[in-house]
Amino acid sequence: MVRPGRTPGRPNSAVGVKWYYKPSLGKMIGRMPGVVRKSASVLAVNMVLEGRAGGADHPAVKCHGRSWKDFIACMRKEMRDLMGRTKAEREANARKLSEEYGIPISTKRKPVWQQLGR
Repeated sequence: MVRPGRTPGRPNSAVGVKWYYKPSLGKMIGRMPGVVRKSASVLAVNMVLEGRAGGADHPAVKCHGRSWKDFIACMRKEMRDLMGRTKAEREANARKLSEEYGIPISTKRKPVWQQLGR
C-alpha cells in the first residue's frame, strides 16, 4: 500500500548508499536510494501501478525485452495511455489520500503571476 514519506530504496552497500558507475564522469558515484512521496497525486499514480503489478497490462511488462531506447519510448507511450484511461480513478484516489494523510493534492509549483492572480 502506498503512503507518503521516503521509501527505503535498494542500497547496494553496508552504509546505505547506492553506488554506480557514471560513464560521463568516468568514476563511481554514490547516492541515497529511494524517493520522497509528497503529494496525493503521486500516491494515486502509484496506486494505479500497484493494482496492475504482475499483470499483462502493466507498462513495464508490455515494454519488456526491447532495446533501451525503444523501452523508454514504449514506457512513455504506455504510461500516457494508462494515465489517460485512469484519470477519474486517480483524481478520486488523490482527493481521498489528501484527506487521509493531510497532504496537498499536488506540490507542483505555480508561477508567481498565477499566485498573484493576474
